[in-house]
Amino acid sequence: MVPDTNDDIVNSLEAVRRARTAWEDRIRAITSDPYEEFLKRVRRDVPFYRDVDPADELPLAGRADHQADGARFRPHGAPAPDYTLSSSGTTGKPLEVTLDDAAWYAVNYHFFAQVREHARLPADIFRHGRPAVLFVSNKPGRPSFVRPLPSLDNGLYLRLQLPEPVDAVLPLLRKFAAPVLYGKPTYLLDLRAALLGQGLRRAPWQPRLLLVSGEPLYADDRQRLTDYFDAPVVDALASTEGGLIAATEPNGETYRVFGDNVRLEVLDEHGRTADSGTGELVLTNLVNHSTVFARYRTGDRAELLTAEDGTQRLQRLWGREPRTVRFRTRELPADDVVRAVGFLPGLADFQFARRSDGSTLLRWAAEPARTTPAALVAALGRSLSRLLPDEDIAREQCVRITPPGGKKRRFDL
Repeated sequence: MVPDTNDDIVNSLEAVRRARTAWEDRIRAITSDPYEEFLKRVRRDVPFYRDVDPADELPLAGRADHQADGARFRPHGAPAPDYTLSSSGTTGKPLEVTLDDAAWYAVNYHFFAQVREHARLPADIFRHGRPAVLFVSNKPGRPSFVRPLPSLDNGLYLRLQLPEPVDAVLPLLRKFAAPVLYGKPTYLLDLRAALLGQGLRRAPWQPRLLLVSGEPLYADDRQRLTDYFDAPVVDALASTEGGLIAATEPNGETYRVFGDNVRLEVLDEHGRTADSGTGELVLTNLVNHSTVFARYRTGDRAELLTAEDGTQRLQRLWGREPRTVRFRTRELPADDVVRAVGFLPGLADFQFARRSDGSTLLRWAAEPARTTPAALVAALGRSLSRLLPDEDIAREQCVRITPPGGKKRRFDL
């Protein structure tokens, strides 16, 4: 892990200062309800919405609409965008999103200030020039780097790319022991596996917070991470389209929606939208004025509660994963399946998949040197017999199940 070159650092710092100023100017310019201001600006300036009758709600839009003609979702006459992001594409074709300076700062820097405040972390644990956030990734082709975070007193944001040589991981972690360890659950589990493989039964340092985002956090994975790193976890819902949308309290299960960033609705199975209920999340991004996401269908399922004062919470978040799992002989709540299989001693991961002949396959992976495969195989057999007594479930042992850089899917049925 090495810092950027001096020229890169200078250019980066100048860009960050410019972006921070733009963000602060935008905040100061808000004089009334941010949501109402947003709606007026969108109706006036954005081609996709400009012809909507003032008496009507804005229409719903989705990824396909943005991919078909992204320019219609950008304000007419706006200057060329400062930045472009691309979604990962793990749930379909990647989507390109433009951001202005203010939105870029919000997504990359204010994000961490909001998480710090939300998790009630003391400001003084983040110090100028000292490790602040360690981001771990296993996505191929990405470099490790070190950069300052002005939103955390210019503490350092460090990106550790896995797989580093296994014998190099431990010295890096001791050198860059940051208060916040950040990444997809799969990334942090990979780090845990690398350390377990070196014989470390506990992490070589104790973060103050584990911050996860980008894929579902299952109850068994939560326990693996909190037990190993001895730290609470905040699960954040964030996306290219929405930025920071919602997050749990440390070790919490419900999600606070960041009302300064977004406004949410749910779309039910009958095509009706509401401020509370269960269905597909519909997102309005209040921060990004470059590519406008207004009443955008996210594809994520959740249970949303909007209070009388307008504050919002997600009581449950399923994302793209099913609430119930349909096997050949019965349908079971997904949570029950995770409880029955995921907590078996020595198990690192599992996935149920449908084979070409219609039968069910259980893929599973063992912890490094935690238990003998025979004992785990026997425990899996007993658990499956109780869970699905009328089915013969084929089993396949894997070194890993989620490919590097991919999103974990427990139920590929």
